[in-house]
Amino acid sequence: MGVEKYIVPILRSYSAVLFNSEAYGGALLLFLSFLNPNVGFGGLVSLLSAYLFARLLGFKREFLRIDYYIYNPLLVGLSLGYIFKINTISFLFFLTGGILSFLTTYVLSNLFYYYFRLPILSLPFVIVSSTLYLASQHFSNLFVESLYPHFYLPNIDITPFINGFFKSLGAVFFLPNTFCGLVIFLLILRISPILAFLSVIGYSTGILTTALFKGSLYQAISDTSAFNYILTSMAVGGVFLVPSLRSYKFALLSSFISVPIVESSKVFWETYSIPVFALPFNVISLLVLYVFIFTGYSLVTRVYRGTPERTLDYYLTRLKRFPFTGREIALPFSGEWTVWQSFDGEWTHKGAWRHAVDFVITDSEGKTFKGTGSSLSDYYCFGKPVLSPIDGTVVDVVSSLPDNKPGEVDKENNWGNYVLLYDKRGFYVLVCHLKQNSVNVKRGDSVTKGSLLGLCGNSGYSPQPHIHIHVQLLPHLGAPTVPFSFTSFISSKNFYDVGIPKRGERVTPVFADKSLFRRLNFLIGQEFTYSLYDKKRGEKETLKIQVEMAPDGTFYFTEGRSKLYFGILNSTFYFYSIDGDLSSPLKYFLFSAPKIPLINSGGVVWRDYLPLTSLFSEFKRKLLLFISSFKHDLLEVRVKSCWSSIDTVSTEIILPGSKKVKKAKLKLSNHLGFEEINYNNEIILRREKNEENVINS
Repeated sequence: MGVEKYIVPILRSYSAVLFNSEAYGGALLLFLSFLNPNVGFGGLVSLLSAYLFARLLGFKREFLRIDYYIYNPLLVGLSLGYIFKINTISFLFFLTGGILSFLTTYVLSNLFYYYFRLPILSLPFVIVSSTLYLASQHFSNLFVESLYPHFYLPNIDITPFINGFFKSLGAVFFLPNTFCGLVIFLLILRISPILAFLSVIGYSTGILTTALFKGSLYQAISDTSAFNYILTSMAVGGVFLVPSLRSYKFALLSSFISVPIVESSKVFWETYSIPVFALPFNVISLLVLYVFIFTGYSLVTRVYRGTPERTLDYYLTRLKRFPFTGREIALPFSGEWTVWQSFDGEWTHKGAWRHAVDFVITDSEGKTFKGTGSSLSDYYCFGKPVLSPIDGTVVDVVSSLPDNKPGEVDKENNWGNYVLLYDKRGFYVLVCHLKQNSVNVKRGDSVTKGSLLGLCGNSGYSPQPHIHIHVQLLPHLGAPTVPFSFTSFISSKNFYDVGIPKRGERVTPVFADKSLFRRLNFLIGQEFTYSLYDKKRGEKETLKIQVEMAPDGTFYFTEGRSKLYFGILNSTFYFYSIDGDLSSPLKYFLFSAPKIPLINSGGVVWRDYLPLTSLFSEFKRKLLLFISSFKHDLLEVRVKSCWSSIDTVSTEIILPGSKKVKKAKLKLSNHLGFEEINYNNEIILRREKNEENVINS
C-alpha cells in the first residue's frame, strides 16, 4: 500500500499527457516508452529526480497530486532520451532536466494562475527541453543516439495518411513509429472515444490545411510535428470545453489556426536544430482558453472529471438536476396562488424587466375575484400576507401610496408600495404593489425567510391586486432584472425543488418536515452496516459504510472504494454523485432515491435524472455519452419518485432509448438513515439488527 501511493501517481503522469488519469493506461505507456530504452530511461530518471528535489524542498503529496508537476519532468526526460544515448553523462543531463522542469513548472504555474487564471499545460517542458537542446551543442561528451546502434522499434505499414497519423501520435511520447502510435490510439479509444475522435479530426484538419498551403500532401503527412494538431483538438474539444457539437467545431478551428504557428515555430526553432516540441499546442490552447474564460462562455469545463465522457455526464446531470443560478428564493406567500404573469410575460415583463413573476389567487373557475370585482375586497388576494422570500436586510421601503380602484393604474409610481431586500449572496429582491400602510418592516431591519413584510395590495401600475417579485443586481428602483428561481413548491401534485412556474400554474410553497430532516441529517463518523443480497447471483455480503466530509464541506458515504456525496438543500435531501468504483453497492442508494423532498405529502410526485456513468456497463455508457455529445438532450436517464407510504420512497427509472423501466424502493429508518433498499427486486440491502441501538446510543 505504501509503494502503491507512489507508483500510481507516476503511472498517471504518463496518462496525464493524454488528458486522463487511468493508471493502467500509464502502465502501458511506460512499457511502450522502453521500446526505445533511452526514451524510457530518460523519462523515468527526470521524473524521479524532480520528485526527489521536490521532497528536498518540503513538497510531499503536492508533487504527486498535481498532474503538471509530474508530466512536465516526464516529457523533458523523454525528449532528452530521444536524442542522447544512456551513459553517466546523459544520466546527469536527465537528472538536471527533471530538476529544471520542476522549478520552471512551479514558478510558471503560480504566475499563470495569478495573472491569467490559466493552467500551464506542457509549457515548462517546451522551455526546459529547448534550453537543454541548445546547451547540448556545447557538450561534446553527450553521445547523440542516432550515431549509435539502438533498439529496434517494430513497425507496420498502412496507407501514408494513416501512417502519418500514427507516427504523429507516437511522437507525443517521442516514439514516432506507426506501431507505437497505433497502440497509443487504441489506448485512447479504450479510455475515451471522444478523445480518439478528436485526435482524428484534429490531425485531419491540420494535415489537410498544411497540404493546401504547401501544395503537397506528402510533405504534410511526413512531418510528425503534426501531433500539435492532435493535442490541440483534444484539449479544446474535450478537455477545456464540455464535449458538444460546438466544442468539436472549436476543435477543428483551433487545429486549423495551429498550422501557421507550427510552421513559423519551425522556421525559428530549426535554425538551432531544435524541434518545435509542443509549443504550437500550448500557444493555441492557452489563447483559446483565455478567451473562453474571460468571455464567460457557458461550456467552459469547470470541473474536469478525468475523461471528457465523465465531464460531459457530470455537466449534463448537474445541469438537469441542479439548475441553480445562485439566486434561489422562496415564494413570498403561504397557501395556493396562481401565476398571473411569468418570465417574458405578455404585458409588462419585457426587455430589461423580463425576469419577474406576478401572483394572484384564483377560484375553481380561474377567476381572481368574487362578485362583480368592482371593489378591492372582492379580490381573493387583497390583504393577504406577503412574506420575505430570503434571509436578508431591508434596503428601502415605500408604504404610503394609495391602492388603485380595480381597472385603474398609477403611471407615476410604477412599483407602488414596495420592500427592497438585500441578500448577502449579492443580489436584491423587490416585492411590490403592497397595500397602503401595510408594510411591517423599515430600512435597516433584518428579516428571515417567511417573516411578514406586508399585505398584498393594488398600488402602483397594477390594475388588480397581485404580488410582483423580481431579482436585480443594483439597489435602485428600475434596475434591470436578472434570472432567478423559486425553491420548494408544489404545482399540479408535482414537487419542484427549484424552478420558475409558467403562467396559469397554481403553486403552493412547502416547508421541510422536522422529523424527516432529523432522520436524514447525518454527522461525520456515523457508521451503518447492511446485509446485501444479490438475487441474480445468489450472493450475500456485508456492507459497512461511514459518513465523512470532503475538503469543500460536502458529506459523503464511503465503504472504502467509492464516495457517494449527499446533502440537504432547499427542503430536499440529495444524493449528488458517486465517485470511485462505479460497481460499488453505494450506487443503489443513488438509484433508489436520487432526491427526497423533506415533505411527506400523499399523491405528490417528483422527477429527477441519473448520470449515465452510474447505470450502464463501461462500454455502453461510453458509447451513449459519445452520442450524447452531439446533442445533449438526446439521451436521458429519467427518474420518477413518490412517497408510497409515510416512510417509503418508490422510484421508477426510465432508461434512454427503450421502454425499460427499473423500479426501486427505499425505506427510511424510524430514527436515522435508511432501513432497507430494494432495487428492481434484484438487489436488497437491509440494515443489520441492533444497528438502531448503536446509532442512538
